[in-house]
Amino acid sequence: MSTPIHVSKKLEKLIKKYVTPSIGDENTSILGKWNATVFYVSRRKNWLLYNPKTHYCLILENITSKDLPHIRERINQDLHLQLTVDGINTTQEQVNWLLDEISFLPTDGDRSASGHMNQILYTVECHLDGDFYHSFAQINTYLNDSIFSLDGVSKYTNITKPRKEMEKILKNYLASGQEKPIDPSQLN
Repeated sequence: MSTPIHVSKKLEKLIKKYVTPSIGDENTSILGKWNATVFYVSRRKNWLLYNPKTHYCLILENITSKDLPHIRERINQDLHLQLTVDGINTTQEQVNWLLDEISFLPTDGDRSASGHMNQILYTVECHLDGDFYHSFAQINTYLNDSIFSLDGVSKYTNITKPRKEMEKILKNYLASGQEKPIDPSQLN
């Protein structure tokens, strides 16, 4: 299983040699595709990774060019840390299995994901100006605990949180107390 991360054009210019051409419909991981973009705070590059399936987001702070050869490991470590902060119990081995074979692909033109990411970036900008939050970790926890509707913006009948959706998916595939995740073919 591979984990495709579709990067924005702005991010694609920065990591051009790591972006592979899109092959088509591949066997994607349990979490599905991710989208990523770059944003700057105090002239430092930060990445925003967003999962459209769960609306879960991950902020990678202060990414430099020397981090790029090991960016896949950094994403795995930061996702494990964020899941732990959000109260979702996973091991590093389970997260490595979930994000096996990360591949960076050109933008997929997903307008819904782009709109959600722009809203997240606006929220990050608002929280950085105030005195309420002091770190990206606190902002990221706030973003993953914000409500959204699975039915879309016009209908608020099926309200949930990104953290809850991520936890629901991970509970289906990760057995508690085991190092190795359950094979998805053995479920149901």
